[in-house]
Amino acid sequence: MSEKKNIVIKVKYPSAGSSSANPVSTPNTLTQWNYRRIGLVLGSILLVIFSLLYFSGSDDSKELSNKPLVLPQQPVETKALPPVADNPSAQPKLDLSKAVVRAQLTKNIEKNEPVDKLKLPLKIGKKETLGIYYFAELKGMKGKTIYHEWLLNGELVSRKKVNISSDPWRTASKQVISYTMNNDWVVRLVDESGNKLVERTFNLELN
Repeated sequence: MSEKKNIVIKVKYPSAGSSSANPVSTPNTLTQWNYRRIGLVLGSILLVIFSLLYFSGSDDSKELSNKPLVLPQQPVETKALPPVADNPSAQPKLDLSKAVVRAQLTKNIEKNEPVDKLKLPLKIGKKETLGIYYFAELKGMKGKTIYHEWLLNGELVSRKKVNISSDPWRTASKQVISYTMNNDWVVRLVDESGNKLVERTFNLELN
């Protein structure tokens, strides 16, 4: 039977105040520059500065582009033109003496034509009334307006407006008359300006 053996390990700790047999040396601090990182930082700073300068410069150019562009003046070739009339759209003045083709007093109108031509002076009884027509045919008056006017002793008795829409144009107006002591009748056609186109005077006599 084998005999048991106890193994004892002794550890020696340094006592207080005594230095170790193998003292640990304090490491020295070594400074080393990282040039790569420094270059990256400087490059980033320069890039930011150039970016600011670029965008500020682009704003100035945009503002200038909004300003009007001034070009040097070039000589302009001039050409004489014919004189322009004061009112080129004005139509030639109408010759009123040629506007009325026919005009006559008649006792009636049939198919737009007078049935007869009254003889003057007109015969009438004291208690009689007559209805007579004044017929006229006009030329060159399309688009114009005229008026039939009947006057007795210088006073306007009736006025009829006529719009002319064709050329030539026939028109007539009727007036009922009776006998009075003074029977100076006038029937006429006038235009919008009051210019007289044609006029007829007549009197009444007792029948």
